[in-house]
Amino acid sequence: MSDLRLVPGIGAKKENDLFQLGYHSLEELKDADPDKLYIEDCLRKGYQEDKCVLYAFRCAVAFANDPEPDPDKYRWWFFTDEKQKESLD
Repeated sequence: MSDLRLVPGIGAKKENDLFQLGYHSLEELKDADPDKLYIEDCLRKGYQEDKCVLYAFRCAVAFANDPEPDPDKYRWWFFTDEKQKESLD
């Protein structure tokens, strides 16, 4: 088990997906583009994953970049397309 599992919503399955994409720690995930991770994950698997996987990747990258992350502020549903749009407005 890696420190990726510290991210709320990253369990064994998504941790393994991140491993398969070449990310084994939060430190390695800091500079990742979550949208590209999602596309690469879908291509690797040969089908389009549910969008909640994209949101979980967005959450994980944000968590990795926060020097003192509060787990209560890192839930995948805070990283939906709608929430991302709201943060830009």
